[in-house]
Amino acid sequence: MHQLEEILSHYGVEGTVEGEGKGPLIKQIRFKPKPGTKIKNITSSVEDIAREMGVKTLRISNVCEGGCIGFEIANDTFQTVPLQDVLESEQAKTAKGALPISLGVKIDGTPVFADLAKMPHLLVAGATGSGKSVGLNAFIISLIKRKKPNELKFVMIDPKRIEFSVYNDQKYMLMPVITDNSDASEALQFLVDEMNKRYEKLEKSLTKNIEEYNEKEGGMPYIVAIVDEFSDLVLSDKTVEKKIQILAQKARAAGIHLVLATQRPSVDVVTGSIKANFPSRMAFKTASGVDSKTILDTTGAEDLVGRGDALFLAGNGELSRIHGAYISTEGIEEILKPYRAKVAPVLTKKALETEEKNAVATNGKKAEKKKEFFLLSWIKGVWGWLSKTEKKKFLKMIWLLLIGAFVGSKTQNKSGQIFDSIADNLTKTKRRTYTTTTRRKTTSRRRY
Repeated sequence: MHQLEEILSHYGVEGTVEGEGKGPLIKQIRFKPKPGTKIKNITSSVEDIAREMGVKTLRISNVCEGGCIGFEIANDTFQTVPLQDVLESEQAKTAKGALPISLGVKIDGTPVFADLAKMPHLLVAGATGSGKSVGLNAFIISLIKRKKPNELKFVMIDPKRIEFSVYNDQKYMLMPVITDNSDASEALQFLVDEMNKRYEKLEKSLTKNIEEYNEKEGGMPYIVAIVDEFSDLVLSDKTVEKKIQILAQKARAAGIHLVLATQRPSVDVVTGSIKANFPSRMAFKTASGVDSKTILDTTGAEDLVGRGDALFLAGNGELSRIHGAYISTEGIEEILKPYRAKVAPVLTKKALETEEKNAVATNGKKAEKKKEFFLLSWIKGVWGWLSKTEKKKFLKMIWLLLIGAFVGSKTQNKSGQIFDSIADNLTKTKRRTYTTTTRRKTTSRRRY
């Protein structure tokens, strides 16, 4: 620890080390600078300080307890944070809010919970393999542990087809996991329609939000829509972003909340309107400081160590470092066992397909597509293969055969000439003329 004091003195920063805290992934050295020291003098020399300390990554948290500055360094060996331990902690039992989700643990290992209903939506981004999918699983399981199936429903959109397959066929699902982009757009439209229906109910019951409605009437579950890799949806369907904006702006009082995740935090995906409607954001390790700034409006996520290490930006602007908790697929299946049940599709397209399949099963006959007469299909194929000149010759031959059956040879020749003139007039390209004027003479030219 005294090594840090000596290294900082090389850059004109004087102070003392107050202590050290060690967590599962990193350790934090608390340094208290002398009064009058500017933090800018330290942050501008971070790379040189890390080189002298012999560490790969070094992150500085501006203010810690007691006016100290935190120097965060990765541990030599990383420890896994089990989600079961987090959910059985005292913080989990005392967590308040309608939809408390487990974000993970702080640097010192203290579990952290946040209310999704107050966020009211969450944006999750980071590079591939940084821990986004594990974090999403932790959010889902922590909600399932706190809410009953009649109090909470999920809508999951998974373009990769493998992340949320374990959640299929269980009572918490409002509809089966969506894996097709066109179905995803329809699912978002379904949520918009559901939001409008809920507002009509709130208006009739003279209530302002879902909490008041459930106290007075009851029976309105929360809906959490989780979209993994929403950049694929935004780039493939331009209407998706508009639907997300409508839900993000208006769906809070109706009890509908969004969790968006992407591994492509570029400005054409994480747009200004998206960020304005998602004040709560979570950035796992990013490839560059530009990506970190796109997500959090500040750099720092590029210095994370991965394995669930993340920066959480709360709605009030407070930035904190959090280590995500881990749960295996087997652990998820064990928790979901009591809630297994078939979920009927609610989307129009899916419902129609199901009805068609049921009708086929009832009749015992499969609908067969009518086949064209083979000679007609052959003529169509040959006609498409012929060139323009060959088509003209072919039509002329048919014309002459038909005319020859009724008239003589002279009239037939004349008829062939008439056909040529008609065909030439129909296929002739229009010519444009323009006039150029010079001092000596005026000429008229043809442009082809």
